[in-house]
Amino acid sequence: MKRTPTGSHVAILFSLLIMLLPSFVAHGEELVDATADYDTNNVFARILRGELPADIVYESDYALAFHDISPKARVHVLVIPKGPYTNILQFNQNASSEEKLGLLDAISQTARVMGVDESGFRLVSNTGRDGGQTVPHLHFHLMGGEHL
Repeated sequence: MKRTPTGSHVAILFSLLIMLLPSFVAHGEELVDATADYDTNNVFARILRGELPADIVYESDYALAFHDISPKARVHVLVIPKGPYTNILQFNQNASSEEKLGLLDAISQTARVMGVDESGFRLVSNTGRDGGQTVPHLHFHLMGGEHL
C-alpha cells in the first residue's frame, strides 16, 4: 500500500502528538534489550499497520519515513523497515538482500526529499540498553537542515 505525503496542518500535528505521546512515554521509560524478540505492538508497528497516524515523507515497498514527533533538528525524520526487526543486528541477520537495499535506498531518497542530500545530515540508530534504544523496532534518525 503506497501513501502519498501530505502537507502538515497544525491541528493534525497537534492531534498526532496527543495520540502518540502516551506510546512514546510508555516505551521511553524502558530500554530495549538488544536480544529482545520483536514486539508487534510497538508504536512503529502500529504506524505501519495504519493504527496510528504519521506525517509521511517517503514510502517504498521496504521502508517508511516520517517526521519525528519530537524533532531534535530542523529536519528530523525516522526511517524504518517495514519488516519486523528489533534492531540492526536482527535486520542484518534476517532481512533479505532486497530489504537491506530497500532500506538503504529509502534513507537516500528521504535525504533527497528533505533537501539535506547536498548539505549533509546525521544518521543515528540506537541498539539495545547501552545504545539507548527505547522503541523495539529498527529505526534510523535522519537529522539535518542545520549544523549539528
